[in-house]
Amino acid sequence: MRFRTFVLALCSGNLPIASCFASLTSNVISRTSGSAAFQAPWHRTNALHCRDIALLHQKSSLSSHKSNKADSSIIGTVTLLVPSSSSETSPFGSKSPVSRPSWHLAAQQLARKIRQFSDGTISTRIVTPQETEDDACLESNALVALGLTSPSDIQYLSKTFRKRRSRQQEGTCQFAVSCGSNNYAPIVGPYDEANPSILATFAPWTNIASGKRLATQMTGLFEKNTSDEFALAIMLFFNQFSGSKIPWVQHSIDVTWEKGLFQNSKEIYGMITKCGPCIARCLNDENCSSCLKALDKIDTRDQVNSYRTVVSYESELLRDFSLCILQKNNIFECKAEIPSIPYVKPIDTWRGNQVTTEIARGIMIGHLAGVNESLEGNLNLDVSWKVACGANVAYDQFPSQNQVCILLVFDFSLWLPVVLFSLFYPDSKGKDLWYDPVFRVETIDGRNVWCKRHYKVRNGKVPGTFRFSVLDNGVTSNEFWTIVDAADDLSWVVFHYAGAAGAVGQRYLGGLLCTPDGKLPHEEAELERIWKVLRSAEIEPWELFVVDNDEQSTGALVAGPPPLDYYRKVASVVG
Repeated sequence: MRFRTFVLALCSGNLPIASCFASLTSNVISRTSGSAAFQAPWHRTNALHCRDIALLHQKSSLSSHKSNKADSSIIGTVTLLVPSSSSETSPFGSKSPVSRPSWHLAAQQLARKIRQFSDGTISTRIVTPQETEDDACLESNALVALGLTSPSDIQYLSKTFRKRRSRQQEGTCQFAVSCGSNNYAPIVGPYDEANPSILATFAPWTNIASGKRLATQMTGLFEKNTSDEFALAIMLFFNQFSGSKIPWVQHSIDVTWEKGLFQNSKEIYGMITKCGPCIARCLNDENCSSCLKALDKIDTRDQVNSYRTVVSYESELLRDFSLCILQKNNIFECKAEIPSIPYVKPIDTWRGNQVTTEIARGIMIGHLAGVNESLEGNLNLDVSWKVACGANVAYDQFPSQNQVCILLVFDFSLWLPVVLFSLFYPDSKGKDLWYDPVFRVETIDGRNVWCKRHYKVRNGKVPGTFRFSVLDNGVTSNEFWTIVDAADDLSWVVFHYAGAAGAVGQRYLGGLLCTPDGKLPHEEAELERIWKVLRSAEIEPWELFVVDNDEQSTGALVAGPPPLDYYRKVASVVG
């Protein structure tokens, strides 16, 4: 019995629960008994994008990184092997407003990301073939060679990989990234691409098969050349093979071999018995069922593809489906807390004065017209701010991003808008703010549509900090925002945010550079100040994604004017 038919029959009352579940269980057993032909959705090594846990220590000198393995809080170590020449350029930062970094500089930031994602539980060392001792590369749990191309570096790489292969242990992995056309046969846990086992293909429930699936996934993440996805790959490995769970990727909302028969059956049974009517309505609707089919083809920990899929098909039926399964009943037993690393210091002085809650709220409101709390320098625009660039690979690349602040908050559980407008404005009582992000999305079927969210924004304990919350397609996200700095003339502002969607086990970090028109400042001195501000929040300028705010682009013209007055019309009601 196909799963969709089974669910519909159960939800429509045509089959008793006991017999349906027995049928489902037998179906699950047959699928987990070793059929190599079965490929979806059990093939994934999912743990959902609940990114959380990575470590290291981060000194500027490449040679000063020492092992923290003796530290009882450290669960594992990573060695990043970079070229002997410090001038070798990496492919990172191809969509940023600055030039691409060297492999040495990129590795330093990758180490910071690992620390952030692991909550400081994974230690990272950065070494070169010329300055390293064999122990540095041979003893680490994970070895990732980055951009080695010179003959001497390649010789060292080959020798080191052979030595590690000869002493392979289940809790280790090794990859060569951008090291020429040879991938040097990666190892992930018990899986060795150079010495493949038949179990990897014909026994998908085994650790060897799990290692093979993860090797493919990690390779794909490394090839995207972003710091977020690099760190995510490392987290997935340690979560699967270190013996310790990594909160950032611990949870999964997918059916996987790694979960096992009992947990998969338990989750499916819970979905059917607790949310049967919602499932039936979604599956009987062409748009909603298409979304589920599309999501089934991807790894739901891939925030970019997952969110783009959701916004491509979003509807009330899909919202109700997610609200019941994920938010109300937490069928998959996920949880996630807002990341606490890095600590970002909020702006403390502005225009020569100590920053107060009132000043911070005024900076948030920015240039939105018709708001009493706006500050001098407000340009009386239709938006508070436009996003010029952002530092989260999943949330900050959508084109045409507009922010409207009415004493409210942004929603950055969004994925890659083309344009984003931010609107911040006070609620009807004047105590809190609303944040209405309005952004354009290029859907998976090629359409250009406007999307919007409605955040509640509350003041943080420290002026310059805020707590955001939003119900996005049936899932609640909570975020902690910090105003890192702002120009005295309100020509730009830098935000940092850390968030979590507990119902799907997702955690995320990011930053935004916003301006009144969505364009980068032109003066070099001003840009250098902004880059310094971003670095204080542990964000490198090359990690930024420039937002396409061109109102005359084909996508913008097709989508039409943004609905910037959508929530303003009902603010008095929802406030």
